[in-house]
Amino acid sequence: METFETNDDHVIVRLDSGDMALESITEACEEHDIDTGAIVSGIGTFRNLNIHYVPTAEFPDEKSERNTFLNLEGAWEVGTIDGAIADGDPHLHVIAYNGDETVAGHLEDGCEVHILSELTIRKFDGPEMTRRPNEKNVGTLQLK
Repeated sequence: METFETNDDHVIVRLDSGDMALESITEACEEHDIDTGAIVSGIGTFRNLNIHYVPTAEFPDEKSERNTFLNLEGAWEVGTIDGAIADGDPHLHVIAYNGDETVAGHLEDGCEVHILSELTIRKFDGPEMTRRPNEKNVGTLQLK
């Protein structure tokens, strides 16, 4: 991974083959002191894709029943990675294609960069944000 900070509060992140995507993005946030921000551009290729998504229109009370996790092997062309960063923690979504199917979901740890990935993070000066559970135990953006 290599990062480059611009003069207008952006951080450009280059991930190389073998880098772990979400883990490296989190590391870039730490290195550049990004507490609140957003991924404004993200593309790349992954060797595997780990995501979760909400599979039902119902809203189960049990948090463990709300998500379906997919660990997908093979080469994935990433069309977009985007999302918000609150309290230094990226909450990112991804859309990817493997030649047969397109999938979308919440980016999880363990996605290894295949060829490359390039992202741009926009740092925000304020307000500082965090995520706290709401009445349905869903982490929602709130002021710190």
